[in-house]
Amino acid sequence: MATGSTPKLTQIGFGGNFKGEVVSMLESNNMFTDFERHELRTLADYCQAYLAPLGTIVFNEGDPSSYLCLLVEGKLSVLKDSDGEKSKKLVDVRPGKTIGEMSVIDGLPYSATVKAATDSKLILITKENFAKITEDHPRLGVKILWKFSQLLSLRLRQTSGKLIDLL
Repeated sequence: MATGSTPKLTQIGFGGNFKGEVVSMLESNNMFTDFERHELRTLADYCQAYLAPLGTIVFNEGDPSSYLCLLVEGKLSVLKDSDGEKSKKLVDVRPGKTIGEMSVIDGLPYSATVKAATDSKLILITKENFAKITEDHPRLGVKILWKFSQLLSLRLRQTSGKLIDLL
């Protein structure tokens, strides 16, 4: 890698031979613990797996949303711009967690920057593929949306609790 260059996401594996590995990665994600194997095999058809070397920007705050990520291995840092000051780290994301689902659902730009804090492995689901899942497999799409709703509700409750502590 050239000095000063920014590392990029690199796709790993694709096609039928790689599908079993994607299913295994999905099984390792907390969000999918109560999904049947056949549901994960169907979902795997709509996913891509990527490596994010240390320092890779997964997405930038303010960029148009185009995908959500499931962290399989490694660690990601979520950073928030702060009125012209240096970005502040909000949280480190550990394997089994998802990021970017809010923007995929509401269509608004990403609300924070996500950067690989270590070499990481991700599964990406594009906004277009998520729409195709809900169109091609409505029951699976609803099940995923239900999980997103639960996740976002939990995060809102946690944020409200932190806000009360600060007031």
